[in-house]
Amino acid sequence: MNPVGEVTWGQDVSITCSIATLHLGGTFILQKTSGSFRKTQTSSTNSATFSIPQVDFNNDGLYQCQYEKSSSSQNFISPQSDPVRLSITVSLPKPSISMNPVGEVTWGQDVSITCSISTQHLGGTFILQKTSGSFRKTQTSSTNSATFRMLQINFDIEGLYQCQYETQVSSRDFSSAVSDSVRLSVTVSLPKPSISMNPVGEVTWGQDVSITCSISTQVLGGTFILQKTSGSFRKTQTSSTNSATFSIPQVDFNNEGLYQCQYEKSSSSRNFMSPQSDSVSLSITVPLQQPSISLTSPNKGLVWSPEGAEITKGYSFVITCSINSRYSEGHFILIFSGSNITNTKPAVNQSASFDFPVAEYEHQGNYSCVYEVTLSSRKFTSTETAEINVTIKSAGILLLLVLVLLPVFLVCRRRRRAKQPEVLVQTQLSVIVGNAYECGEDDDEDEEEDYVNADPMDTKNLKEGAWMVEEESDEDHDHEEAGPGANFMKAKEVQEEGEEEQNEEDEGETTNAEDIYENVTCLIQDEFVEIYGEYENIYQNF
Repeated sequence: MNPVGEVTWGQDVSITCSIATLHLGGTFILQKTSGSFRKTQTSSTNSATFSIPQVDFNNDGLYQCQYEKSSSSQNFISPQSDPVRLSITVSLPKPSISMNPVGEVTWGQDVSITCSISTQHLGGTFILQKTSGSFRKTQTSSTNSATFRMLQINFDIEGLYQCQYETQVSSRDFSSAVSDSVRLSVTVSLPKPSISMNPVGEVTWGQDVSITCSISTQVLGGTFILQKTSGSFRKTQTSSTNSATFSIPQVDFNNEGLYQCQYEKSSSSRNFMSPQSDSVSLSITVPLQQPSISLTSPNKGLVWSPEGAEITKGYSFVITCSINSRYSEGHFILIFSGSNITNTKPAVNQSASFDFPVAEYEHQGNYSCVYEVTLSSRKFTSTETAEINVTIKSAGILLLLVLVLLPVFLVCRRRRRAKQPEVLVQTQLSVIVGNAYECGEDDDEDEEEDYVNADPMDTKNLKEGAWMVEEESDEDHDHEEAGPGANFMKAKEVQEEGEEEQNEEDEGETTNAEDIYENVTCLIQDEFVEIYGEYENIYQNF
């Protein structure tokens, strides 16, 4: 038999029968020991070859040869030959395997693996399995190939894959050899994360800041990393979503700088890192608003004018600087323009008062305030307040004389109509000028000293005023002004009449002239004090 041994299903087989005889020209018979298979072949030689094309399992079995010769109407037949076994087998070739895409596959990508075989035994089953683990998939195909699809692969799919083919022929199962292996290697291609900061822009010292890192990927469960581009600042946060928020409470100048995000994913002892994100700048500022400035005078020595504040020399005044700020540990600086002199005081309840107990001319000028605070060894200064112009003024001797003489003049005019003796009026006005504060004192020396100290010009005016006499008519109340001589005579007559009347009075009784003297003096002096007091109040409230 050719070929010898097992014969592959579908292969061609030949069985040769031969005999050693001189009786040639007979017939060779090939038959199976079982079944109805029987073939004959006449040969002029001593052998015959029987061909069995594309054997299948129906051809499987034992075959024997026999030789038959007819002569003179007689048949001569040889014994049966020894049998030969025709064993049919199905030999399936090793399948081929291919993967798409080729090479490393990105996490989450779809992958297809195709198994194919070159055989006539179609309709079998392709098997795809990992060389390690329990992964196994099967797919029956009516063709010579099958494609296995794996969607959105992850790191669990990584490994080596092989194909195998199984088929059933004549109720018998046959399996191919295992194909070569292909490696499915999963990698992570992480995009650049995005970064955002809240609040946006400059951040106030001591404020809370949050920085959010986010990434567009399906590879979740990784770790976000926030770090400064300079320095050792580094924070990590594992997130089951595609973002993470880092909080930085009460920022100070140590937190200033550029920040970047990065995303990291670990699997199968491998780490995958995204590129660095763009950077955001955290800039710290200390906003100080403009302070306010005010001026007061505790003892009412302050007068406001369009040009500014007028302080009476010798009076006290206070300049107060204040601010509404969250940075209460600073200090105020009082600036005196036109000079390099400054005064500094710490803020107490967000204000500071600068006292000037006695106003002097060197205090005259423009004043303003600034507020200064030191944070993390850095100084911050507010804008300067508007200036307050301070003018120092004195009361003045001339103004004092005017205030003294004005009420005296008014009293004189009022009393001219009283028809009192001119001499007494003259005496009283002299006393008023010399002694404006006491009534009824008997010390003549003090009165003379006070009289002498009065301004000569003022005294002359008073004397001239004393000689003015008003004559009142009972009928028409007309007034006439007498000349100096007449006034003198009138005064003399009044004096003589007064002396005669005085002699007629009892010794213990006070003269009418003295009564008039005291009354007129007290009345004039009371009026003087009242009017002077009014003008003093006006002066203080000006």
